[in-house]
Amino acid sequence: MQLPEVDIVHIATPPHWHGIMAADAAREGKDIWCEKPMTRTIGEGKKVMEAVKQHGNIFRLNTWFRFDSNFYGMNTEVKNIKKLVDSGMLGWPLKVTVGKLTGFDWKFYWVGKTGLNEMPIPKELDYDRWLGPAPYKPYNEHRTHGTFRGYWDYDGGGLGDMGQHYLDPVQYFLGKDNTSPVKVEVDAPQQHPEAVGTWRKITYTYEDGCQIILDGEGTTEAPYIAGPNGKLYRGFKSDIPNMERKLAQFPEPTPQVTDFVDAVKNRKKFALNEQNGFRSCTLVNMGLAALRVNRTLNFDPVKLEFINDEGANRLINQPMRAPYTI
Repeated sequence: MQLPEVDIVHIATPPHWHGIMAADAAREGKDIWCEKPMTRTIGEGKKVMEAVKQHGNIFRLNTWFRFDSNFYGMNTEVKNIKKLVDSGMLGWPLKVTVGKLTGFDWKFYWVGKTGLNEMPIPKELDYDRWLGPAPYKPYNEHRTHGTFRGYWDYDGGGLGDMGQHYLDPVQYFLGKDNTSPVKVEVDAPQQHPEAVGTWRKITYTYEDGCQIILDGEGTTEAPYIAGPNGKLYRGFKSDIPNMERKLAQFPEPTPQVTDFVDAVKNRKKFALNEQNGFRSCTLVNMGLAALRVNRTLNFDPVKLEFINDEGANRLINQPMRAPYTI
């Protein structure tokens, strides 16, 4: 971190390290390219956001769908969905359903195992360093390598893995970059304290009535976006007659800064940064918190805390194993 010849730090560790590394890099004056999810908890994300603001760093979160590439099953770029939403043709409020039938797989193979036997630590692995701020648990290869996502100590299963890819663009085209839902509801089996499990449905509701539905079972027969005046389906198909011809008459979304090197050289805020990235990561972490306590949670998007729920709020700022701090 202290090497003067280093300008940018790329953080590609498991998520339980993202917050510490990003905040440390910010304090050392480095610009940051961080893999998703931005952080494993809401509290860590808030501290990263504050550190970047204080030290004037350029931050990029590495999911790109809000500004580049076809967006999974929608078979179009997100800017076209943003243009449709902004046009008002669908009406308001909107309900967005994210699941297999609309082109989004929640990857439930990222589940943990219980009753793991302790295994010898490989000589080439510094397991204590790999754990870092996470609680010490006896080594088993399934807790590390490519399957770490199945354990709450390090990530949050398929939602932790894919949540920002799928939900950051939704936050963008709904115009929610500066806020968060006020409620999250879950329909799921009771989660194991250590091993991430599956879920059937997660529902987020914003103050204005907009909703995001995460369909874990892949059985919900619903359009990708449903509004009072129209619907948008997988493949960018709509029940609005001549939708694409009508859409051509509306202005394009505001251009975004999408070249990270240019952003660093010219000190421009990147399209997906510490602020809007924090908000889309908060979507993920709100859902994970609701899953872990297995109940509906009400959220204050200004104070960034759950309302009248001490158990859920303990998941916002989770303890770190000494000597690690953020």
